[in-house]
Amino acid sequence: MSHSNTGHLHWDHRDGRVAAVVAAVVYSMWALEVVFPVGLGSDTGALADPDSTFGRMLDSAHRTAAILVVLAAGLGLALGAERPRRWLTISWWSMVVFGVTSLISSLLPGRCVLSTDAACAVESVVEGMGGVSVLQPPLAVVATLAALVASAALTRDRHVAGERSWIVLALITAAQAVAAVVVLVLAAGVYLSSGDGSPGVALGMAERLHLVTVALWLLAVGLVPGHWKRRGDRVRAPERLS
Repeated sequence: MSHSNTGHLHWDHRDGRVAAVVAAVVYSMWALEVVFPVGLGSDTGALADPDSTFGRMLDSAHRTAAILVVLAAGLGLALGAERPRRWLTISWWSMVVFGVTSLISSLLPGRCVLSTDAACAVESVVEGMGGVSVLQPPLAVVATLAALVASAALTRDRHVAGERSWIVLALITAAQAVAAVVVLVLAAGVYLSSGDGSPGVALGMAERLHLVTVALWLLAVGLVPGHWKRRGDRVRAPERLS
């Protein structure tokens, strides 16, 4: 957000790009677990414990990231390409859905540190853990699919526009698709086994992989320039009459 020479604040595309990049950084914060004494493959890692200091920090951070995603998508819709193609519009709205569902899920009670962890959400419900909302699994699934659709639609838009960035976006989308399938299959397995799955499913390697691909997608949203270009890219409050 910038300050104009008339004393009014205005939004421009840079705010949306920064919001997307910061959200990408936040979704990568799970990597800080390497500074804890437990390893990545541990079933009792800090990330699986919502009552740990690190777990509470991640929960708050991901709630903030969800808000930043909604902000970035909203500014993308308002300050994106001058004549956005259908695919770009689909990408922005899917990004909104991802942010909103992630935010709502993060506000619901439960033991899952990450609101997008579908496997943990399903396990919590089928095992009948107290205070867990039945809305969490569908919200986690919707968030996972919305992120994938947003990435795929952005890739398609950049391809139609003839931008070389579509190749990188396609690789990110492919990786996200693989990660999403693995996470959802894991969640389905937990459901079918009535929750008798492996311990530590709250954040296993599959969920870590999915977070990496989500972070890469958000990073691309912030750094790839084509879908942000627009003439008259400022939203400014009306000037006061002298």
